[in-house]
Amino acid sequence: MTADAPGVMEIRGALARLRRGTGLPVAFGGLVDAGHRWIRISELNGNDTAALRSLAVTAGNGLGGKAIALARPCAVVDYSSSQQISHEYDAAVAEEGLRSVLAVPVVVRRRVRGVLYGALRSAQPLGDRVLGAAVAAARDVEQALVVRDEVGELLAVGAAAGAAADRAAGEVHAARSGGQQALG
Repeated sequence: MTADAPGVMEIRGALARLRRGTGLPVAFGGLVDAGHRWIRISELNGNDTAALRSLAVTAGNGLGGKAIALARPCAVVDYSSSQQISHEYDAAVAEEGLRSVLAVPVVVRRRVRGVLYGALRSAQPLGDRVLGAAVAAARDVEQALVVRDEVGELLAVGAAAGAAADRAAGEVHAARSGGQQALG
């Protein structure tokens, strides 16, 4: 994911707001790779290692994959011992020293477009305030992506209309040029 990829700046900003608003020491996330049912963790805030960077999280696997599959927030108090999730990503999570983790999907038009995570390095419940702040951060990203999508759609319609107008003008010009030669 490049720094200018659509949505990356929104994810980055949401992670910073999530940490500031909750006091969580670590926040990370990423966007769904186009045409796939997985996200690549591209943005990290407060991390100590690079263990999570570029990790591809598949729908249904781990906590984030569960959030993708269910299209709703999920949380665990102790990631490594949780029986609520699969454990494909235990090594990366353990290397970063994370214990309590939440994952909130970014859902636009009923399609998961990304996941925001927040985490503690201790095993303790993440309260309603933290979950609410994470959901609010995800909603901010969702709204930004909706606006970006709508602008893209309008630009595409405008470009198509402009191309059609250019073709029509060219045909009119050709018709006029051809008609004047026939009269001369």
